[in-house]
Amino acid sequence: TQRMGTIKKYDADESASTRLAVWKWTWEYVKQNPIGGGFEVYLINQVQYKIKNVGQAADEGPEDKQVIDQARAFHSSYFEMLGEQGFPGLFIWLLIHIGGAWRMEVIQRMYRKRNREEERWVAPLATGLQNAQIIYMVGSLFVGIAFQPFFYMLTSMQLGLDTYLARRRRESLWRPIRKKRRQVEAEPAA
Repeated sequence: TQRMGTIKKYDADESASTRLAVWKWTWEYVKQNPIGGGFEVYLINQVQYKIKNVGQAADEGPEDKQVIDQARAFHSSYFEMLGEQGFPGLFIWLLIHIGGAWRMEVIQRMYRKRNREEERWVAPLATGLQNAQIIYMVGSLFVGIAFQPFFYMLTSMQLGLDTYLARRRRESLWRPIRKKRRQVEAEPAA
């Protein structure tokens, strides 16, 4: 909190200025290369930005500091996907995340009011997986973690839960028909 208290404006902080400059570079790059530049494309970037001098009056201290930086990371999963995989990759990545959060909401609502003992675990698990997805998406706004294993584990758990529950629902629908078929087969022919 002490460090944050020293930042009067975003353009006086080198970290914030670097991120904004890299994001601007990424946007300009993707406008010319809509399918992205591949993994680690950030290594070709060269960003230039100014850091404002807010500590002193303009006539008392040095002027704004001009900084030129090369090969700066994206510092955002969204811009990481955009720069490396372009618009198609960003769209697919967002679709996976939004779809996962939406499916967990559907499952949570479907199982929330069920009172069968063997199904009480479903709604809390779906809520937990959805919360993890949302936390990941918010956290990845300022950290380049688009390809971290956590993302794949979270997505697999969501897919596994959804598939398992769909299979259980299908089996419960066919159970009465199977019982009738067995009863007919068990009756002696007349």
